[in-house]
Amino acid sequence: MSVEKQIRIPVRLDEKTFRRFARFDMFILRKKWIRPVVFALILIAFAFVALLTRKAQSGMIAAVLLAVGLGLPVVYFGTFISQVNMQALRQKLKPARNVYTVTLRENGILVENNQKKEDPLEMPWEKIQRAFRKKKCIYLYVSPVKAFLLPDGQADVPDSEVWQYLTDHLGKDKCI
Repeated sequence: MSVEKQIRIPVRLDEKTFRRFARFDMFILRKKWIRPVVFALILIAFAFVALLTRKAQSGMIAAVLLAVGLGLPVVYFGTFISQVNMQALRQKLKPARNVYTVTLRENGILVENNQKKEDPLEMPWEKIQRAFRKKKCIYLYVSPVKAFLLPDGQADVPDSEVWQYLTDHLGKDKCI
């Protein structure tokens, strides 16, 4: 009889890890920075075209286009940062606190909520979307919009073993 190999990760999440994940999810994975930047570039281009016409009021039109073209993306990114900070405060992540425990097993993962009493989430490896190895953390996406963070140094094995276990069970194409 063989013993099933499993890795237990009681996750303690802090503000810095949460913020880093939010930036990755929003700007790297979902690429939500593209539209505001394209918008800014278009309005800046129109501002220069307005200036090149050298007509009366073209300076005023160019100034308005520049203000809107640069202002709206700044507001967009500022709002995102503010919302992430408010979420971190609501979740009381300073100081770091236990949020959930992830157990990697041969047949899938088991996630137990450490904050409230609820049934554990069990998910087979086939249903897990992918895993990303980033600075000091693994982002384990169980769906396109839901991920579990596995910060370094919190598993009952070395971090390299956690990543290898995920790679062995998910496959190299799902581990980035």
